[in-house]
Amino acid sequence: MAAAERVFSGEFDDIASDDEGDPQTPDSTSQGDHSEGDVSMLSDGDEDVMSENDNEGFELDDFMDEDGAAACLDPYANVFFSKERTETLLEPALKSIFAQIPIPNGEDNAGQTMRVRVLSRGEWMSGCPEGNEQSFLFQLYEKLTSGKFACPNSCGHEFDRAPEDFFALLPDFPAYVSHLERHIQRKCPKCNIKVCSACEDPVREPSPEKGGSPDGKESKALFHCPTIQGAILGVALHMIEQEFGSQLRIEKPTGVPPAKKRKTSALGKLLNTMQGGDDDSSDSDGGYGFGGFGGRGQAAPKGTGYSGAAHEDRSGEIAAEKSQFLKDQTTAKLLSQVRAYLPAVKRGHTTDLLVHPTALAHLRRRSSFVSDLLRNDSLMDMSNRAEIYHALFDWLEVVSSHEVLASMLAMPQMRAVKAVPGPDDDTVEVTYEGAPSPRELLETVVIQATAALKGLSSTSAPEASDPDSDELDPLQQSLAEAQKRKEKQRENAVTAAADASDRILDARTEIDRLLVATKGRAFVNRMLESLPRLYETEEDQPKIETSATDETTMKVYEEWAQRVRFRYCDLHDPGDPSKIKYAHAYNNNIQTLVGTRSLAIAKELAILTTSLPAAWGSTIFIRVDDARVDCIKAMIIGPEGTPYENGCFLFDIFLPLDYNHSCPLVKSMTTNGGKYRYNPNLYADGKVCLSLLGTWSGPGWISGKSTLLQVLISIQSLIFCDEPYLNEPGWANQAGAYSANVRRMVLVDAMANNLKNPHFPFENEVKTHFRLKAKAIRAQLDRWKAEDDGKATNRDYFGVSPPNTSSGASSSQTPFDVAAKHLRSLLDELDPVAPSMVDSATPSASAGPSTSKAKKTKAKSGAKGTRSSSRLKAKK
Repeated sequence: MAAAERVFSGEFDDIASDDEGDPQTPDSTSQGDHSEGDVSMLSDGDEDVMSENDNEGFELDDFMDEDGAAACLDPYANVFFSKERTETLLEPALKSIFAQIPIPNGEDNAGQTMRVRVLSRGEWMSGCPEGNEQSFLFQLYEKLTSGKFACPNSCGHEFDRAPEDFFALLPDFPAYVSHLERHIQRKCPKCNIKVCSACEDPVREPSPEKGGSPDGKESKALFHCPTIQGAILGVALHMIEQEFGSQLRIEKPTGVPPAKKRKTSALGKLLNTMQGGDDDSSDSDGGYGFGGFGGRGQAAPKGTGYSGAAHEDRSGEIAAEKSQFLKDQTTAKLLSQVRAYLPAVKRGHTTDLLVHPTALAHLRRRSSFVSDLLRNDSLMDMSNRAEIYHALFDWLEVVSSHEVLASMLAMPQMRAVKAVPGPDDDTVEVTYEGAPSPRELLETVVIQATAALKGLSSTSAPEASDPDSDELDPLQQSLAEAQKRKEKQRENAVTAAADASDRILDARTEIDRLLVATKGRAFVNRMLESLPRLYETEEDQPKIETSATDETTMKVYEEWAQRVRFRYCDLHDPGDPSKIKYAHAYNNNIQTLVGTRSLAIAKELAILTTSLPAAWGSTIFIRVDDARVDCIKAMIIGPEGTPYENGCFLFDIFLPLDYNHSCPLVKSMTTNGGKYRYNPNLYADGKVCLSLLGTWSGPGWISGKSTLLQVLISIQSLIFCDEPYLNEPGWANQAGAYSANVRRMVLVDAMANNLKNPHFPFENEVKTHFRLKAKAIRAQLDRWKAEDDGKATNRDYFGVSPPNTSSGASSSQTPFDVAAKHLRSLLDELDPVAPSMVDSATPSASAGPSTSKAKKTKAKSGAKGTRSSSRLKAKK
């Protein structure tokens, strides 16, 4: 290992190998004004580096078995990949090397040069290695920077070759291609043969029917040999990494005080949103907050307002969208330019059929941008950023159609997550962690595309009569023509959305087909079993043993919630044999308006299939009518750690004809028959006060931007908060009593009443929720008992409690005791537990997952990438 490091560091560069002529000095190997060489260090598991001229380049034998047949179409068949894997490697610290080169395409600038940075060996070889990758990368870089090479015709002429010939980092990819074309093929002045400066072999003119790239614009000289392919893709993928901002920053040593405010680049914020993360800037007010309080452990600061302007300033958001649009254009163009040099079987070149190992290594290590884009599992956002995603699926189309490359899409990626200074100034310690494969991330998008196609299949406007134009006056004719144009635009938009969804499904199918060919049916079946799925029918009810651990119970619950959180069903009133009336608060609206499925609804429902929070701490369930997708029912489980914990709260939702240019209609259905007001923002008559819904002042619904998912998350996180009294100005001094009263209402209605008579269509979900959480709910009752004030339940709390008049309550029993006893009996009927277990249950032993885990689960339950500026109503 030490010897390999010394070789990589260039310590023996002055020593001639056995088959070399006169020794060369480091200075004689380059024609540019280079800085000192960099250091490349490998992990202990790497193979010994081959000598510089042994098996130069790449040999077919590396991919052949003993019988001479192709050993396997998958070059990484014997390498184990895992998402749980972690590797820490020493890599060379970045040292910039510069050189002077002629200006590309410089006919008008003859003789003029420009200063460019040269890709160093450390950058070329960076990344988590597998197999013999490092050996191939080292050989190719050393060969192309070796200084001189002899004419293959043995005429005695030597060609000059410098690192900047192949590894110059120019401002854009076309400039790099133009620069490479200048150096790739040279004519020997002695014997007049044309020589490739990459593979050092004579160049034979290709036959007319062969050549080029699919669009015929790329130089055939750049497809001459696999060596050129390895160099081009290595540099090109490095440029793509730079464009995506994927370079890891080196962390400061311990002891350096942190900055007052973490600064995040615009792209960093974008990628963070794609991964479902939150921008933790302390001054962020773009979430669901309404003044910076109302959450766990937060207090209402003096002077905080409860209303706000009806219109929010979106200038910053609009500027960010414009900036993102321009960046997407640049990145999409770069992907399209590089895509032409990917191996493509249809083209039929040697480089297409026999891919250079360094090209495979770079594609495996430097394709994180594919995962970054697929991690944004929002079909709506993809449609809004159509240009970059069109380029992405163009890229995937080429990769997925190549037997060797397609297998990489199923490999978990090793992503650099941390970089700290190494033991000396020349090294950096980089930590790599396993991450989901592109194929795994694609499945979430596939689910949404499938749901979108289902919604689009019935997307049709009501047929209108086409009156004779001669019978219409000029104004009517103009309106009719405008309506026709509008319908045509709508049809085109629907067709485009359907085509995009079909393309996603086609990519999935092609990848899986080639994975079967390269890795086998058993591998693909195991992979598909581990991927998320959209369950259309009711599966076997989840079961847990009495002795199950808290972690097991949480896992079973979350897997069940993931399966059933979104479904289509028949929402007609079960008691109506005519199937005309809907079991819905907005039945009249549904009956009155024509049920046209808009493209906006189809896209949004597609997103809900995978974006609804499903966690132990809180879950949102959605049921959409099969025929009328504007008719929706939702059930939100009260978040853990709040007075609403584990209660089942139902909402009826109707999407009006002009949705999403106008907000949805939402009504709370969990009111104990119109008696209970659970929150200052949830009235006993079902009214939901939220600025997003236009029922309170503050930033409201943004036409074409806001979503139903934002509304649901706002209710889950803002209304069902742990300190609901903060939604009511002036009641902070009644905090304990207010929350205690809410807990009693939840106990009586949202829990006991729902368990005894579960509401349509969530009967199975309600019973399964309480059955799986029975142990945790019993412990929850013990905690709530300790916090109860012994008072009676108020229907609409205003700080004064009536006398304790609860029926069935003895002198030693409070209203809470009566309600808790009733709920325990219902839980026993649902999931009988020995009395000794109930009596011995304590919060520490039976509370289900720990509080810390619960908090993490609740945080995870927030929808990915969902953002709202909604404000709550509060009485003045």
